[in-house]
Amino acid sequence: MSLKAHLLVVVTTLFTVGFIVWLVRRHRLKSKFSLLWLSIGVVLVVLAAFPGLLDGVSHALGIDYPPATFLFAGVAFLFLVSVHYSWELSRLEERSRVLAEESALLRERIERLEAADRGPAAGGPGAGGPGAGGPAGVAFDATGGRSGDDERPPASRSGSPQ
Repeated sequence: MSLKAHLLVVVTTLFTVGFIVWLVRRHRLKSKFSLLWLSIGVVLVVLAAFPGLLDGVSHALGIDYPPATFLFAGVAFLFLVSVHYSWELSRLEERSRVLAEESALLRERIERLEAADRGPAAGGPGAGGPGAGGPAGVAFDATGGRSGDDERPPASRSGSPQ
């Protein structure tokens, strides 16, 4: 490899590692992934700084063309990352489904409790029509809140002494 090509590889790898560090420092890359990507970056820097290392590893593995070793390692790594992301996606889909079910159950429970708080005013048995069933002089609107008809202060509305 020529000196220019070697320097280009080293500068590109250092830029890549610098970008990974920047992402980690800005909290744009989750910490559980940062160690993985920083490790890959360090391996790339070592291979860029000492290209003979790839030749030795290729020869030890019985591969005649060193770039093929690098390509094989890259494809294997990307395959493992893809399997990991698929696993993570499956886990998150299951978690989302469980959360949606729990949310629906809680929403239904809140609606039941709100309906019970409204009591007969909500149109249940014995309801005397809209606004009936509330404390003396206080009407309730369709959402269960007090209507604006009663202008007395809150303490006098509840009947408690001030």
